[in-house]
Amino acid sequence: MSREFTKADAKAYACSYLLLTLLQRMDQREPGLIESLIAGAEGDFAACRLQEDLPPAVPLIHQETLALLNRANAYKLNMQDRAQRGEGE
Repeated sequence: MSREFTKADAKAYACSYLLLTLLQRMDQREPGLIESLIAGAEGDFAACRLQEDLPPAVPLIHQETLALLNRANAYKLNMQDRAQRGEGE
């Protein structure tokens, strides 16, 4: 049974969409930006794991952060695939 889609859900999805598009546009102007953000986040998260008494929400935040950055980075793979197939020219 699925739960009701709330206004808070809509806001979260809208923020995610806006963040993805902004990251992708910034990466087009500064190639490698998203990869750099991913590497930085992974380093930060590795350091956090060394802390004792880490709040339970922190690993979930790390997972979501990396998922969002990897989703943002996927546009390049999609563009490369389309270019190889001769689409989008």
